[in-house]
Amino acid sequence: MKTVIKYLRADEWISSKVTMMLGMTAYFICINQVSLPRALLILVVFFLFISAFLAISYVSNDFSDMEADKKAGKEKIIAKLPRPVIWLSLAALTVICVLPVMLYAKSTIAAAVVLALTVFLGTAYSMPGIRFKEKGLLGLIECSFAQHCMPMMVLWLFLEANTKNVILWAVWFVLSFANGLRYILIHQYIDRENDRISNVHTYVSDKQVSIKTSIICFLVLESVCCIGLCVPLFTEFWFILVPGFLLNLMLEFCIYEVLNVFAKKDWLVSFDSVPLEALLNFFMPLMFGACMMKISSWMILFCLFVVICCWRAMRIKLGIAAVYVKSKFFS
Repeated sequence: MKTVIKYLRADEWISSKVTMMLGMTAYFICINQVSLPRALLILVVFFLFISAFLAISYVSNDFSDMEADKKAGKEKIIAKLPRPVIWLSLAALTVICVLPVMLYAKSTIAAAVVLALTVFLGTAYSMPGIRFKEKGLLGLIECSFAQHCMPMMVLWLFLEANTKNVILWAVWFVLSFANGLRYILIHQYIDRENDRISNVHTYVSDKQVSIKTSIICFLVLESVCCIGLCVPLFTEFWFILVPGFLLNLMLEFCIYEVLNVFAKKDWLVSFDSVPLEALLNFFMPLMFGACMMKISSWMILFCLFVVICCWRAMRIKLGIAAVYVKSKFFS
């Protein structure tokens, strides 16, 4: 099982992109007061889609980068597998990604177009002949749009096209796009030396530019979007939202102190604990899951699922925060 998880690189997306997207789905279920049977169906179908789609994107990226990874000294499971096994796994993932959505969507034509475009853009970042990864700024935009925004087009297939949904969906779109750009900038910043060794041309590896200003701007934009999204739910669920945001602020402060002050690391360009990561991937999905309990108390299972998915990642964050707490109160 560990080998499969490593091959699919599930540990890199299950506690981040998947939980954030499920949190987004829970948000719209709350806003639209969707009935329990339909809410469960939407959550299951979208979970299967987003998980399979991300697995396809990551596996195809590793497949395309096998030679470059060898030059950089990176050892990945995919390099040891026969080609037919890789192609068979991609075919199986595609079926899991496409079939549930096609069966559930109201318009099979719209679903087919959206799914085809989503899968194509998800693999085009590293696909030979297209390889947006080496297209500079265009590569950054394509990667963020493909992995963070295109899945939202699939989610839209399940929503009613009313004014409120359109506006809130647009805010989520901006939030997701900015978040995706920030992550890919950090990723390219960390990989810049390996990319130069492997002769892989990315936006950050080719340009001697500071990315911190852009990252700060994205952070501010994402924060504003998060607050704005909670406004429609605040009156009814303030007792859930306020503690959630306060807990996140406390956690972020402790982590900042440990990484920036104690460890002398740059908090903005480190994957040790990315700013807003806990809020977007854990606290907000958990808060919206708690809000869904108005529909049914069974939605506590959704909250439990989020906790299970994020357990390892949050344990690391809490461990970092504990260093600060111990230094201040138990030293």
